[in-house]
Amino acid sequence: MAMLNFVDTFELMALNFHGDEEQHHRFVHDAKLLIDAIVNQLHKNNSIFKDYMGELRKTASFVSQINMDMPLGFEVFLTIRLPISLSASFNEKQRSVQLYRANYTHPFFFADAINPKCMNLRLQQDLQRAVGQVACIAGYWGAIYDIKYTALSYNRVPFAHQVFAAERGAHNRGICFDFIVALEFDGAEMPLPIYYKAPICYKWIAYGLVDVNQNHNSADWGVLVPRWQSANMGLRLRSHNMLLLLHRLLYAQRCFTLAVPFLVKFCFFMTTVDCGERYKRMGVAHLMVTTLGHQVFRNYCELIVKSTVGDHATNIAATKELREQQVRGKGIFAMLAKGLELNVISTQFIADYFQIKYLKVTETTAPATTAAAATLQKSKSAPAPAPPPPPPPVLPPLPPPPPPAQLRVTTRVIPRAVPPCRKQHRSI
Repeated sequence: MAMLNFVDTFELMALNFHGDEEQHHRFVHDAKLLIDAIVNQLHKNNSIFKDYMGELRKTASFVSQINMDMPLGFEVFLTIRLPISLSASFNEKQRSVQLYRANYTHPFFFADAINPKCMNLRLQQDLQRAVGQVACIAGYWGAIYDIKYTALSYNRVPFAHQVFAAERGAHNRGICFDFIVALEFDGAEMPLPIYYKAPICYKWIAYGLVDVNQNHNSADWGVLVPRWQSANMGLRLRSHNMLLLLHRLLYAQRCFTLAVPFLVKFCFFMTTVDCGERYKRMGVAHLMVTTLGHQVFRNYCELIVKSTVGDHATNIAATKELREQQVRGKGIFAMLAKGLELNVISTQFIADYFQIKYLKVTETTAPATTAAAATLQKSKSAPAPAPPPPPPPVLPPLPPPPPPAQLRVTTRVIPRAVPPCRKQHRSI
């Protein structure tokens, strides 16, 4: 069992972790096929959301038990840009906003204000109808996907949506679209107050709040500056692979509720909100520990369980299973946090908890190279031999005698004029 540097090892794991390229190719094309089928059905139903599903592909995830895949530019918010001007009223204490437009009629509005409850209920109704009409889709490579829609709700009001296409005949394998519907605004058109510390050029989103403590108005929206959208490709790849490793860790330790793609991505975004632009300078190990902390110490899992259970007996069983998974998750968090503090991790821990065979690569020197280096060193230590004497000078041969005057030949180069047509069409 080898002991490794904790921070450097997680950086190397995130850099070198690659999924199945063929499966990724199938996932991307089948996901597009599913999106086209759903959007076409929304158009047939004349849904108000028919033109707002362009970013749905970024919310896609492929799950196959311990393996997960998603786009490099992954998202958990399905953003909508309304083609109307709005007035905003910000609340600094609650970090929320209310959006108004007087004397305007729209399905998203209630009493001159955009209401997240109205928007989510309407989206739930339209997606249930569209998915029920599509039912199943055949993929490009012969897979049959059975599609179903579920909504995560609190007090019978949805706050997140999921379309899951389960691959027929496979266990826990398919493509899911998990998202929170949100409104997107340009900071130049509707700037945020200074206490949000937004960058110079930015976009911000407003999403529906889950009013657990009954502190919010029904027209309140949460405000979020998506700092992950301004990250370069290197940072996105590192964050992408870090989340795939985190899902693998949680699934291998039977923390199935914590390992759902929606929760993994959402908690990462909460990490970027807490850390701000500083998250771009954080290492993979620190990002993973912080994201896992959001998962095990917040009430997100309880909201998911309450949204998916039915009768009282099922609720008790699901809550008991959730508590067991949270205990295991907190134990994993404690071990990772201690390893980060001591900056040490073992290869056995990686093999047992991540189900990855980690091979430490050390720099080695080939035998031939070693022998050549020894010979070179020996030649350097030996005294240099005296240089050989210079060779005798060799005189050049005499030039031949010139020919007689009557036979002497003179050569001249005479430039030939180029015809005008060739001058015009020649290339430089």
